[in-house]
Amino acid sequence: MNSPDHENVSARRGHASGAEDPAAEPRERPGTDQLLDETGLRDMGYAMVDLVVEYLKGLEGRRVYGPLSPKGLDEMFAEPLPEEGVPFKELVRDLRTRVFPNTMAIGSRRYFGMMNPAPLPVAVFAEAICAAMNQNAASWRHAPSGTAIEKTVIRWLCDLFGLPENSFGTFVAGGSIANITGLKLAINRSLGRTLANLDQTEPPGPDLARLTFYVSSQGHYSFEKAADLLGLGPAQLRKIPLDDLYRIDLVALEKTLVADKAGGLEPSCIIGIAGTTNTGSIDKLAKLADLAQRYGCWFHVDAAYGGAVVLTEMYKTMLAGIERADSITVDPHKWFYMPFAAGGILVRDGDFLRHSFLVHPEYYMEKAQREEGGSALDAKGKLLDRRGFHEGDKVNFFQYGVQGSRRLSALNLWMAFRTVGRRRYAEWVEKDIELARILAARMRRQPDFHILGPNTLGVCNFRWEPRNDADAALYDDEANDQLNRDLQARVEREGDAWFSFTKLDGRVALRVNIENRCMEQTDIERLVQLIRRTADDILAERR
Repeated sequence: MNSPDHENVSARRGHASGAEDPAAEPRERPGTDQLLDETGLRDMGYAMVDLVVEYLKGLEGRRVYGPLSPKGLDEMFAEPLPEEGVPFKELVRDLRTRVFPNTMAIGSRRYFGMMNPAPLPVAVFAEAICAAMNQNAASWRHAPSGTAIEKTVIRWLCDLFGLPENSFGTFVAGGSIANITGLKLAINRSLGRTLANLDQTEPPGPDLARLTFYVSSQGHYSFEKAADLLGLGPAQLRKIPLDDLYRIDLVALEKTLVADKAGGLEPSCIIGIAGTTNTGSIDKLAKLADLAQRYGCWFHVDAAYGGAVVLTEMYKTMLAGIERADSITVDPHKWFYMPFAAGGILVRDGDFLRHSFLVHPEYYMEKAQREEGGSALDAKGKLLDRRGFHEGDKVNFFQYGVQGSRRLSALNLWMAFRTVGRRRYAEWVEKDIELARILAARMRRQPDFHILGPNTLGVCNFRWEPRNDADAALYDDEANDQLNRDLQARVEREGDAWFSFTKLDGRVALRVNIENRCMEQTDIERLVQLIRRTADDILAERR
């Protein structure tokens, strides 16, 4: 695509507005910053749209992974703080020549890496609208329509997951913050406390040290961070062994629950994983819900990755039991094809979520509603806030989570859902799962590769173990680990595709994640050929 010059964008500007002579010079407006002048803004906008289109259209014709080292990039971008601004066209040139070539080509049909989607175009441009409005979605007063949009999108998500009418939630920066919030809610429920009823004079007690939390050894690292941030000891987060499909072992889990209760500890939260990062495995959520009910635990489900299958009729039964969760982590910037960052937490009891984080700063302009007959007071005479989000009152999202200032992340998903609709979303998710299964089938045909993991969602893991003509292993496990690392590194270095490696059962495995609505079977066949060719080249060099 040709670079946009000033004349071209000016011509389009004049055509679009119908009010200006394309050849006319931009008029001076006394006291107006020229960067915010309508003429300059339109020119910048057209140039940026051209850059977005150029970037997206160019993904398939470039390396997936940039060639420069971290040191080289640091040197490329090293410069003193500018004393004066540079012309906008210089920034455009730098984006084209320095930034774009040195990015990971997220969105390319040859990118099979982490759970980074090819973002929907409508969501890309929703980002610009969000930035232009610059609404602080922390409070209703500063984002009135944005608050209504977020409430609507949260209601859509709660309904999709089968949560009750009094459920609610909030958008957060990502799945990690959502998981931390879920564990905080579990603690509050176990200790019977919220910010709304916390006695500020009471010192922290020993009860927190008695609480225990349970997650599979494939759980996301954010739970370790959550335990630390919430003042828990590492041993309070119990990492439970796996079954043969990399799900939490239910027998081992219940044995641990029984032992902890017998030892005077208090099980607080059972965590189910709906799509692990490593393998895409989904825990038996209904069984976990039963255990949570039996042992009086909060039931949190991390559905950051696999939650999108709830959009489909074909695969949503994989999540059976998620409707019984007390809280659910969702990550629209994964399989909902949203740009970063857009996470969220859904909570069965929306009032409990609110009271867990309810604060009234001095500059807060809304007052607690009064009930008929006078104020609603608690046992200590403290004013209660009885307003409900489901009754049409003003919602202030800073009272529903740890974040204060927050962007209007819901706008992207609202525009995407309305543009695409659930059915088309479902088709994309189903196709990604099918492509991952095709990849697994192709790799099974390779005599020196074998599949690891259940291949449940869009993740396919496999391991290369070269064999001789007599079908005997050529190398031991440690040597094969290095061979798999070498294969990934060479593909990355040559830039024809990108996938990662991980460890399963202590051994290195190659990990391919398919999360791209534009991908087709031909892209899978091409990847298989690339892996085969690279493996053969490495083996030939060793011999």
